[in-house]
Amino acid sequence: MTDKPFQYYIDTPKQNNRINSPFVLISGWIIYGKGNVIENVSISYANKPLQGLTIVSRPDVQLAYPDHSVFGFSDFLLFSDFFTGENFSIEFTIDHNKYAFVVDFEFDNEIGKKFLHDKQAKLKKIRNILRCPICGNEEFSNIDNDTSLKCLNCQSKFKFNSSKFNLLTQELISHGVVKSTQNISAHKYDSVAVNIIDQFKNGLILDNGCGLRDVYHDNIVNFEIVDYPTTDVIGIGEKLPFKSEVFDAVFSLAVLEHVRNPFECAQEITRVLKPGGTLYAAVPFLQPFHGYPDHYYNMTSSGLKNLFSGKFEIIECSVPQAGLPVWCLTWFLNSYIRGLPEAEAKNFKNMKIADLLDHPHKYLEQDFVTQLSSEVNEELACVNCLIAKKL
Repeated sequence: MTDKPFQYYIDTPKQNNRINSPFVLISGWIIYGKGNVIENVSISYANKPLQGLTIVSRPDVQLAYPDHSVFGFSDFLLFSDFFTGENFSIEFTIDHNKYAFVVDFEFDNEIGKKFLHDKQAKLKKIRNILRCPICGNEEFSNIDNDTSLKCLNCQSKFKFNSSKFNLLTQELISHGVVKSTQNISAHKYDSVAVNIIDQFKNGLILDNGCGLRDVYHDNIVNFEIVDYPTTDVIGIGEKLPFKSEVFDAVFSLAVLEHVRNPFECAQEITRVLKPGGTLYAAVPFLQPFHGYPDHYYNMTSSGLKNLFSGKFEIIECSVPQAGLPVWCLTWFLNSYIRGLPEAEAKNFKNMKIADLLDHPHKYLEQDFVTQLSSEVNEELACVNCLIAKKL
């Protein structure tokens, strides 16, 4: 440790980075002495707290520093026009003593202003393609001083403001088994998605389960269950709140494994896509368990094609670069090592691939199998089994 009772690392943003998006993702970790208490961790600007930072688990850091306590954090900060320079810091207390360290980044104010302008312009377009996710009616009235929509058929009410439409009711939360999550899903578009975005510059694309996007496109409707800064519409994929046949393309990228009923979601994707429209869907096959906040179904290529059979001409079903087996292999090995006690993890790292190619029965009583944590056993399970009693 240093002369201060903590060490820290910032994963994002990189030092002295100029942020060219409407938000910045702030993630990293702090380690401190076991038995001490860390509290009130927040991002501050010009020594004034802006918001608390969401706590996240960092088993990778805990493995590297087994004799310390670890505070992992991950959150996003939205552009504000009163940010004028590099005056950001992370502040916290350890055992009631205040500490802070600088986070060097700067917002591009022009990009932030453009984002707010583009948001409002896009929401006006989206208003014309909404439909009630409860009953399917396409007629709404504005109520409550233009802060809510009211379905003229079933009388359901939905909130909206200058940044998004929220069409997620308690009924839909129950239907989709929506769970709250502190995970932040943020990925860049790959080359296939970028080409589709360029192809439909003058059209409209639904990014169904978009996560947090670092680029805000005016031809994409960002649809999510999470209220990210770039989210345009909040709802569930099983009951899309859009009129039929209004999108030129639909993205469903690393989403369908996280929904309780992927067949219902596939039907809704089919409904809102124009005849001749383009679907780009990606679903993991051997990727280990990961909850955002839950993980239900992985798919073979045959399973993915079966979701949309009869309604689509399959142009291609292949393995992208981001889905090559090496990703699964490194994920599996790193998680396996993380789930072992420190001494056994060191022994496991020294094994050769050739040592692991025998029949699994040979290893069932070995320490690297018997001492694996229950959490990692669930994450990397070869088979799950269920015993149940009918109600």
